[in-house]
Amino acid sequence: MTVRQKPDIEHLRWAVEQRGEIQQTLLALYDFVRRDGSNGYADPPVYILDHLIGAAFSLWRAVFLAETYRTDESIRESQENFLAKVISDNSITFGDDKINRAWTVGYYLDDAKLRIERASAYADHHLKSDSRRFVIHNLRLRGTMGIPLTEWEWESAHFALRYMLRVLDPQTKATPKQPNLPRPEGLEAVTLGDEGKGG
Repeated sequence: MTVRQKPDIEHLRWAVEQRGEIQQTLLALYDFVRRDGSNGYADPPVYILDHLIGAAFSLWRAVFLAETYRTDESIRESQENFLAKVISDNSITFGDDKINRAWTVGYYLDDAKLRIERASAYADHHLKSDSRRFVIHNLRLRGTMGIPLTEWEWESAHFALRYMLRVLDPQTKATPKQPNLPRPEGLEAVTLGDEGKGG
């Protein structure tokens, strides 16, 4: 009989809260789309908006996948399994994302961060904003070696997304929230390595 590990209650609290936060961000983007009169990609706000919508979708997906302890080995195994599934079935479902979350959470987080970085560079050039100095350090985190670090990476990217939404739409009600520092067990994994897991 296979024993299934129960979800971490602290992570579940975090996930419920962040799911609400990303839904508010999606709602703010939807509100902007309905109010905005821009037409086509020749208009810089449309190009920035497209990146922000893509980033929001990726963060929405990633929040459901963040409960994973990512190591180089688990990421590699998930990559192999994910590729085998795509090749053999020619489809991917959320269930496949969840099974291979050691890799997929990073995929969605990286997609979001790349889109936010692109939107920031474009806004700084075309809208003369000064966003990069406020968002870029939030996009450089990589939350391997602990669930709390993945949560921190997600919150940092979400802060950067909302910051860019504020650049695009100063009227937005979705205000950027500074990311929380990782829970202590996440910091122990970084500072103590494997010794921090013992007891």
